[in-house]
Amino acid sequence: MTTQGGLFGHARSPSRPSFVAIGLFLGCVGIACGTPSEGGSSGGSGSGNAGTSGQSGGGGATGSGGHAASGGVDSGGHAGATTDAATMDARGADSDAPPSNRGCAANLPRVLPFDPQRAQRGEAMFRSMPLATGILPEIAVRALWLTWGVLPPATDQDFWTQARKRYGMIEAPFDNGGLPLGMRRDGAAVTFDCMLCHTGRVAGKTLIGSPNSTIDLESFFDDLLRLRDLAPVVGIPPPPVPFDLDGFTSAVGAHDAFGLGFRFVGAANAGLNTKFGPQRAPGWWLLHYKERMYVDGSAQASGHRSMMATLVAFGVTPDQLAAKEDSFVDIAHYIRSLETPCWDFTTLDASKMSRGQKVFEANCARCHGVHSGPDARYPNNVIALTEVGTDPMRAQRFRAQEAAALSASWFGVPPFQSTGGYLSQPLVGIWARAPYFHNGSVPDLMAVLDPTKRPTRWRRVGTGGELSDYDVERVGFRYEEVSTPSDPSTREGRLVYDTTREGMSNAGHTFGASLTDVERSDLLEYLRGL
Repeated sequence: MTTQGGLFGHARSPSRPSFVAIGLFLGCVGIACGTPSEGGSSGGSGSGNAGTSGQSGGGGATGSGGHAASGGVDSGGHAGATTDAATMDARGADSDAPPSNRGCAANLPRVLPFDPQRAQRGEAMFRSMPLATGILPEIAVRALWLTWGVLPPATDQDFWTQARKRYGMIEAPFDNGGLPLGMRRDGAAVTFDCMLCHTGRVAGKTLIGSPNSTIDLESFFDDLLRLRDLAPVVGIPPPPVPFDLDGFTSAVGAHDAFGLGFRFVGAANAGLNTKFGPQRAPGWWLLHYKERMYVDGSAQASGHRSMMATLVAFGVTPDQLAAKEDSFVDIAHYIRSLETPCWDFTTLDASKMSRGQKVFEANCARCHGVHSGPDARYPNNVIALTEVGTDPMRAQRFRAQEAAALSASWFGVPPFQSTGGYLSQPLVGIWARAPYFHNGSVPDLMAVLDPTKRPTRWRRVGTGGELSDYDVERVGFRYEEVSTPSDPSTREGRLVYDTTREGMSNAGHTFGASLTDVERSDLLEYLRGL
């Protein structure tokens, strides 16, 4: 394939530089969309629908009532949203009953269908094979402990336990040969796949499709650089370092993947922006409700090519990429099949939920949509930056020029658009998507609803993924406030969410400020159950 025009190459003739760049920023940011104004009241009106899209190939059955179609795609018996033993089922989309303390209360209609057989094949790709070619010798990865300042791990299991903790990776909920979730063997080498960033550990549950809010790839590649320097001293071959992620991570789980991609292709020389601010990975279970995706609604949710982009950064050639396209349609169907993980930590109070639904529909539904009952509908509203007031970096810097460059690439089908705002998300499974806002700057839903409770600098207690680390009352992470600035170029500094840093503001979305304490409490109960 040859390069034909444009910084990122022609839409039908991708070039290697375009692959590496777009691969990192699209694949890491995700298929669905992060949440710029998640949770709580959004009383202002939306600035209009961002447009509709056709549905991608494969067609097939839409799961009845919003559920996965027969022959569910998770080997645990559920449609993939959770991998623990508890079945957490969503309510049918045809139900108009009031909220209940059983299952999820939302019954938004599906927009994107999925084919059960394609979904099963898509899931199998994550469980049984590497999606990309190996980019790092496993022996080099296994030697990373030399950079940690610790005694040699006694066993492989000890090494991977320490590695998961250091780099914020997740233990695989299925047999992955001892490797963390999202890392796969390819002969004597390892590579990565989507699960690295798109599966999280939340309140003691491993949730497929939940953002990994602890991942710190910058630390992983920093250690590779240190190991390369140490290699002659300890007598091992210098490991390859595929790319430098310096400045990629503002805080664990919050990465400027878009900016990294533009930077890699020298976009600054073409007058394009190369910094867009940190963004969290999305909740995959949102995708089938939506017509738009990404934090700013800049792309159509029916597209599947953008999710393929990460593979190029991980060694897949242009010809191999084109050959994998049909397989990635299968993966898209798997993602569309995923159900919302439902709250099961407390018995929800039906009276509070009923009152909370009224608060939600009076204050939040104009932007986020009605989530329960016969009028349930998600409106795909892009909210103007002047109205929502959250961190402006992404909305302002992804301009028409950047959208045009992406649209001219192989990955720009369907095309991108600059919106100048943020997509107001569906709030299903909102309890499992902390921290909040598109940049992860707010640790819990209580602080989303009450701006006076937002900490300026904070870090999570514990590992961030266990039940003891989760605040059931405030709905989000337990945290401690930090008084002094930290250095994001260090691993310890990236554990701190510092909202004074560029792109990390926790301002805006003040729509809950006028609610009473009782109204907030009722609204939180309703949001727990969505």
